[in-house]
Amino acid sequence: MNRQRRIVGFGIAAMLLLVLGTSAREASAQEIQVSGGLDEVNVYVADGGDTLWDIADRFFQDPWYWPVLWSFNPHITNPNWIFPGDRIFLVPPKPQVRVREGYAVTESRYSAGPQVERALGRRVGFISDEDLKGSGRISNSREEKNLLSETDEAYIRFDTVRRIREGDLFLVFRVEGRIKHPVTRKKMGYKIRYLGVSKVTSTETDLNKAVLLSSFEEIERNDRVAPFAPVQRSVPPVRNATDVQGTIVTTFDDVENLGEYHYAIIDRGSKDGVMAGNRFLVREKGDGVAEFNPKPKKRKDFPMETLGEIIVIEAYEKTSLGIVTYANREIRLGAGCEMLAGY
Repeated sequence: MNRQRRIVGFGIAAMLLLVLGTSAREASAQEIQVSGGLDEVNVYVADGGDTLWDIADRFFQDPWYWPVLWSFNPHITNPNWIFPGDRIFLVPPKPQVRVREGYAVTESRYSAGPQVERALGRRVGFISDEDLKGSGRISNSREEKNLLSETDEAYIRFDTVRRIREGDLFLVFRVEGRIKHPVTRKKMGYKIRYLGVSKVTSTETDLNKAVLLSSFEEIERNDRVAPFAPVQRSVPPVRNATDVQGTIVTTFDDVENLGEYHYAIIDRGSKDGVMAGNRFLVREKGDGVAEFNPKPKKRKDFPMETLGEIIVIEAYEKTSLGIVTYANREIRLGAGCEMLAGY
């Protein structure tokens, strides 16, 4: 049977370097497994002309994610050859959770260094004012109930003109509140919570008919929808290319201090050179007891200590969504954080 072939336009040397860097992460750096449990929609069937580069760009908004995508698909023996009908796993088909036993004692619990971790999450995110205006909403449903869930049918309306096709997938989300910078008080956008996945079944009218494939929480009329992206993504650490100073803007829990596995929004994004896999350190000088802690200008003799580390899960244009992978004490909202070049 003849099969169409496409060649991914990369140099072989660059490809091998990227793949080797990805495989080495298990032994040397932290790995964040971002999961939502949607295996049934996390498989893409290749069409004529598809490449791993194109698929990574379409679903992850990052074409250079293709080596990680390839690692999920060992049945693709050569990344330069993809055929129509090939099943492309967008997430690991059978993720293996590593079990950590015992404790490793270092010279200090304040010592900086990447932790070997795997965390589950990604039910939250950020959306700009512009993207929110372009999103659709679940305006109505034929169901005789207020709270919708899996297999329920709904109608989706878009207030802005866009092409909708039968079979399109959308993430359902709810706006949780506007984000203001804790220092400048400038409006930055909105934090959102993902609720489920919907699939368009008919586009005969402006009210697009859809079915809810999955629901993480109850879904209501007037909840919003955005273009689908896998809710599971492996984020290997990436060496920081530049120094970036940021501020922890907000979290998704009703707390003032963050600990391990809390989400955090940082006020720096792709426009500042931040990308998924970069790590921010939360560091400061001084004494742990306020009575003995000099004022900031008089702390120059103190060594800089690392309080925690945040790995970036998603980098938006001006902000980033991260998760705290390490904390030896509480990290307050509004605290400064820094991305160090080479870390």
